[in-house]
Amino acid sequence: MDIGDLDRQVGFFLRLAQVAVFKDLVAALEPFGLRLTDYSVLLVIEANPGLKQQSIGEALRIQRPNLVVIIDGLERRGLVRRSVARRDRRSHALRITPAGAAVLEEANAAQAAHEARIRAAVGPSDWAALLEALARLARLGSSPT
Repeated sequence: MDIGDLDRQVGFFLRLAQVAVFKDLVAALEPFGLRLTDYSVLLVIEANPGLKQQSIGEALRIQRPNLVVIIDGLERRGLVRRSVARRDRRSHALRITPAGAAVLEEANAAQAAHEARIRAAVGPSDWAALLEALARLARLGSSPT
């Protein structure tokens, strides 16, 4: 089938690559009952204990209503704990629970295996260049217009 000039457009290949990478990562995280956003939020909370919910949303570019749903689900599962922020009683500070840390440790091992599969597909000589190029593209999308 003729796909026109799609095979020369970066957006087309980025989308195909995204689907392939996400499909593999979704499968890797599925045994832990984690979606990609759940996993990302847990990683940020673990790295920044006591971080406000708003800061997590900004860092991960998740809209506030969507983040509330994610945090509610993680809290229901006993993976994170909300508390009133010390400096701003209107905000919630988040911490990972011991159960959350245990799930995240296992999920990190699955993610590392996923990353190894992606790295092998790209090849070791192209890996650093790929990450650098993707980071530049990501910054393009976050720059003010």
